[in-house]
Amino acid sequence: MIADAGGIDPDDLAKYVKAKGGVAGYPKAKPSTHDAFLRTRADILIPAALENQITAETAPLLAVRLVAEGANGPTDNDGDAVLEQRGIDVIPDVLCNAGGVIVSYFEWLQNKRSESWELSEVDCKLYKKITAAYARVRETAARFGVNWRTAAYVVALARLEKVYRERGIFP
Repeated sequence: MIADAGGIDPDDLAKYVKAKGGVAGYPKAKPSTHDAFLRTRADILIPAALENQITAETAPLLAVRLVAEGANGPTDNDGDAVLEQRGIDVIPDVLCNAGGVIVSYFEWLQNKRSESWELSEVDCKLYKKITAAYARVRETAARFGVNWRTAAYVVALARLEKVYRERGIFP
């Protein structure tokens, strides 16, 4: 792990990694530890690789205003409770990390219909879906005074309830 308070040029780092096979020894940054990384003051943390990275042990280290979960399940229940207690907002994975699933659905639709959409059409459809979902979750969080994860679950369950009622699955 490496860090530089002034930032790291991603293109330059990518060239270095391609040539050297990793970030170790990158001359424009210094080695860092996981704890030091988590303590870095920032507006947003985007855990985007592994599950259970934010726990009861790591959540107190964070110096951020928002966690935008770009991975599946990066925050465990205890970490979630600590973040809420500390007033750190979380955009949950089911909302923040939904783009790949949505685009996979679009691919399925295209295959099923023997269609091929332009990238701009996929981007437009994705933008509409994501921004609508974001608005629904934001509105639900405000209406019920709950965190965004709970609001996302409320929205999802309400949609399921509606479909079940329409299809007569439950009385």
